[in-house]
Amino acid sequence: MEWALDWDDDFLMTEETPAGDRDTELMLLFQAGDEGAFEALFARHSRPLIRFASRFVHSRERAEELAQEILLKVYEGADRYRPTAKFTTWLYRIATNVCLNEIRRPWFRAARRSIDPSPEAAAAAHRELRRDPDPVRDLERQAIARALAEALSLIPDRQRAAFILNKYQELSYAEVGEVMKTSEKAVKSMIHRAREALAARLAPMLPEYRKQ
Repeated sequence: MEWALDWDDDFLMTEETPAGDRDTELMLLFQAGDEGAFEALFARHSRPLIRFASRFVHSRERAEELAQEILLKVYEGADRYRPTAKFTTWLYRIATNVCLNEIRRPWFRAARRSIDPSPEAAAAAHRELRRDPDPVRDLERQAIARALAEALSLIPDRQRAAFILNKYQELSYAEVGEVMKTSEKAVKSMIHRAREALAARLAPMLPEYRKQ
């Protein structure tokens, strides 16, 4: 089965609603044969999955392909889902594995050493910093966004995944641990090391990172 992924599709705008019990209900309905329930899950999670993948790879096109791959794995693996944990924990375990496998490919590592961070990754970081109405300050923020995207691409893979899951997907340390199949203590350590590495690169441009 195929679905059309579009960064700007209007129907994807509903993703801003926090995922919760409704996701589990939809997944159980889909397990029972309701295709419409999967379409609803697709609408809720397509856009955040594209953004999640864009923090790992260098192109929007590839991020969309990875999101498609993640959702296909959800579709094909629906019978293995059990509502013993949040649906988003299960979803982002799949998403994290797909993205980490992608950036560990030899050709991707070679490409990462030779090109700048993608405009999509920089744009995502820029959105986090928020647009400034002053053109000069906004240009400065864009420069910081590019530096952040580059810094993220250079830290170890698992630190990067833990940091992204916690900061951008807003998962708790415990939830990140469930996604990555490790302890909460290990997650805290990975995120701490990631912040230290980012701070070392960003402190001259972004003072608030000095204290992280």
